[in-house]
Amino acid sequence: MKKRLIVNADDFGLCEEISTGIIKAYREGIVTSTSVVVNGSYFKQGIALLKDSGIDAGIHFTFIGREKPVSGAVDGLVDEQGLFLKGYNEAISKITAGRFDKDALRRELFEQISMLREAGVAISHIDSHQHLHLLPNVSNMIIDLANQFKIKWIRVPRSSIFSIKGIGINSLSELLKLKMRRYNLCYTDRFIGFEKRGHINEHSLLTLLPDLKYGTTELMVHPGYNASKRYDWEYDWEDELKALTSEAIKAFIKENEIVLTSFKEI
Repeated sequence: MKKRLIVNADDFGLCEEISTGIIKAYREGIVTSTSVVVNGSYFKQGIALLKDSGIDAGIHFTFIGREKPVSGAVDGLVDEQGLFLKGYNEAISKITAGRFDKDALRRELFEQISMLREAGVAISHIDSHQHLHLLPNVSNMIIDLANQFKIKWIRVPRSSIFSIKGIGINSLSELLKLKMRRYNLCYTDRFIGFEKRGHINEHSLLTLLPDLKYGTTELMVHPGYNASKRYDWEYDWEDELKALTSEAIKAFIKENEIVLTSFKEI
């Protein structure tokens, strides 16, 4: 058995700075796949760049963060301007309590994945902004779409930190895994990068990679050029880009016989 690593860059299509950074990290570094935000401001402009690069691509369902729905209003999950709610806690509260239009969200998710398919992208995997697909009121919709569009991989994130949030993420992930197994859907053996999201650098990679286990691991990353003028997430996009194209990191992967792969390859 080998140590296989999928390095997945989230948020392609969100804006130009992030999208072009992801492709650089793919062409010059260790990124092997990306997840696409079809309701991002750069999706239509960036689709040619995505396809020309040949990078493995999945759908990054986005129904939070003040992005615009592609199918019309989703009552309960949009603000007065018709944009998806910005606040994570507010969105979580409404989704968990079922205080939203489920049919409208189901239609929105269908339209998002249809847009990516119609753009000529072979969709290899599913994940979501802020991991909202883990929530039970959403996960059943995601599984239905995975079956409908014949997509076998769905992200199951894990946290290695003992905290309320970590326990919550891991509990929801275990529930999702149970549902996925009923339909023979796939998830990676392990997932890393949750605690370091937006703040991965060369040092943190050289801490994470030596602990890589045999089997398939997904490393979630967020490379890009500085997008702080657009988003107040305080992410270190350029530090991640630098780390993911680092010669030291590439050498470590080669010396330790880590096999870089993607969702479409396994």
